[in-house]
Amino acid sequence: MAYVALYRAYRPQRFADVVGQQHIIKTLQNAIKLNKVAHAYLFCGPRGTGKTTLAKIMAKALNCEHGPAIEPCDECAICQGITKGAISDVVEIDAASNNGADDIRALRDSVKYLPSVGKYKVYIIDEVHMLSNAAFNALLKTLEEPPQHVIFILATTEPYKLPNTILSRCQRFDFQAVSIEDILKRLKIVAESENIKISDEALNQIASSAEGGMRDALSLLDQTISYSVNETITLDDVLAVSGNVSYVKLLELLNSCLAGDGATALKIVDSILKEGKEVPRVINDLIFFLRDTLLFKNNAVIEDRLEYHNPEFKNFCDKAAKHVIYEWLNHLNEAANNMRFSNQKRAYLELVILKMSDLKLNEEANLLERIDQLEHTIDLLSNRQPVTLKEEKPLNVQVNIPTKQELEEIKAVPPVVKTASSNNEVQISEIENILNTASKPAKLKLQNIFKKLGEEYSGLFIVQILVAGEIAAVNEDNFIVILKDLGFCNRLMCYESYVKIIEILEQYDSGIKDYICLPKTVWNKIRLDYKAKYSVENPIVHLEEFSIGVLKRQTPQNNQQEDTALEKLSEFIDKDLIEIMED
Repeated sequence: MAYVALYRAYRPQRFADVVGQQHIIKTLQNAIKLNKVAHAYLFCGPRGTGKTTLAKIMAKALNCEHGPAIEPCDECAICQGITKGAISDVVEIDAASNNGADDIRALRDSVKYLPSVGKYKVYIIDEVHMLSNAAFNALLKTLEEPPQHVIFILATTEPYKLPNTILSRCQRFDFQAVSIEDILKRLKIVAESENIKISDEALNQIASSAEGGMRDALSLLDQTISYSVNETITLDDVLAVSGNVSYVKLLELLNSCLAGDGATALKIVDSILKEGKEVPRVINDLIFFLRDTLLFKNNAVIEDRLEYHNPEFKNFCDKAAKHVIYEWLNHLNEAANNMRFSNQKRAYLELVILKMSDLKLNEEANLLERIDQLEHTIDLLSNRQPVTLKEEKPLNVQVNIPTKQELEEIKAVPPVVKTASSNNEVQISEIENILNTASKPAKLKLQNIFKKLGEEYSGLFIVQILVAGEIAAVNEDNFIVILKDLGFCNRLMCYESYVKIIEILEQYDSGIKDYICLPKTVWNKIRLDYKAKYSVENPIVHLEEFSIGVLKRQTPQNNQQEDTALEKLSEFIDKDLIEIMED
């Protein structure tokens, strides 16, 4: 007898054998039990999830000699005949090759005849979305009011292509992708039945590569069995057949990028491509690997994977900051989109790997996280609270918990962060003055200057923070800029940043002497208050007083206490990170 493919040999013949789709199985069994079987069903969902299989099991359950039963016996002549395709009462039609109106008219003529051996005639129309408009129109009336002995089961992977007139006449069941755990269980049963020795890593890779399709998983296992010449099927065998890249290779590649070693990273890419892997598949695997990394770092793991238990993977997750991973994902998605319109796919992959290996770009991506960590630690020290780090550990941050006596010494120095006293903050009257004297030509002039700054000072971080903000108002020599958060505002409001920014603006003959930075949340409140009070009759607006939260600028003479506090803190906080705040 000819060899039978695994997905055919192990096709479920009873409801209990189906992998997943329990919500659909339960509904169908209850319908049979309560004698409320509908005349038309629509099974839709991804490929290989059991649509046609459940349709045939439903036909057996309805026509079984001991039924209708919630579980076919699979032993009587009718059940065996339906399994072999020898019962004329169960008709399976492939709509991809029988999609004309004449084919449906022939079907419509045959439904009026009573079943020959069973209780029902069941018509299973696979890939029903391939029917032509004329065929759909020919099916409508019969589908709406078929004879009592006829049941239609329509199956499709693309239900949105069906006319609403067809959809409204069917009970719809949406099949879900089979979970990796369920696929693994089934694969182990098949491997044991076939006396196949296969490693757990190989089984996990097959389950992942199947992307929720049980039939795809069995087909890949079948192909791997034919490929492997070893006594035990290994992960390398599966990777060779599926075209996926080993997560060990991906880990080496991303570790090289994280270390800024672009040359090693390109050598790894070259070795991967020499194995015959396709460039789009490599990028796709990198994206999924980084997705798994983010899930692991956020304690949001959906399914248990073997790589999650790998110490090297855990070490990578500790070293790679979230901001860097997000930046890498943006680069990879951009490369994936661009290479669709190019024949130089390898060049795109190599360029994106070099970009991911750029330490300067990675450092900028991680800077916000490091600043947040420093501000968090300073807040805790200023409030005499024990120092605890956030769950995400930033790069190069080392914090030693000070003793009680050391905390007292630090507390004796006035805190360097904002205080409850409004005297240390920007006053609402300063903002009023700029808003009441603002002019549109001055704003347009400054916006043009900002565009030039963004291009000519791309390497200066404080300038990039400034030009990324939104100019709210500009008068003769002052302006208000809206930034993302309070940390950026205080960074630009410090004396050193002010001197550098004003010096740069003078090169463009801006006439600017000062500026105020506001967080977006604060600006939204001020803007609404200003709009409510401003009118032609009342052009001078007095805003409601409240705490802005942005620190006033301190000159070097008034900043001596702050320097003393920073000296104390530097005993416990990484010096490199403090230099970033003082940049």
